Amino acid sequence: MEKRNIKNMTLYLLILGLLLLAIYGAGSLSLHDFQVKNVCPKILSIPACYIVLGGFTIAMIGHLFPFSQNNNVFFAGVGMVTLIATVGSIAQITGLGECPKTSSGIPMCFLSLGICVSLLLSKVFQI
Repeated sequence: MEKRNIKNMTLYLLILGLLLLAIYGAGSLSLHDFQVKNVCPKILSIPACYIVLGGFTIAMIGHLFPFSQNNNVFFAGVGMVTLIATVGSIAQITGLGECPKTSSGIPMCFLSLGICVSLLLSKVFQI
């Protein structure tokens, strides 16, 4: 196997792992919000964690089924989550809003933003 194929497969698996982690995290938070209510901030009366879960799911579909090598589906999903995570992170830092936190107190919007940046950079390198 040539080096380029190994690099592409490594990046493919890294992206897949990051997406699985992101979907698991957003899914757990969405389930908690569904059961308890008012855990996630709302965007047009829809809990943001549901939209984030949808965005990561869209990105996963775009990653697993690269429609004729067109990565627009992947970038649409990650882009949507990146926007939400960026706005949430800015709101968290400025005190204008509050993101749900992990058990150790880390705002989840920071984690989402970090995962999104990692996904975007990995996909760009893969392409």
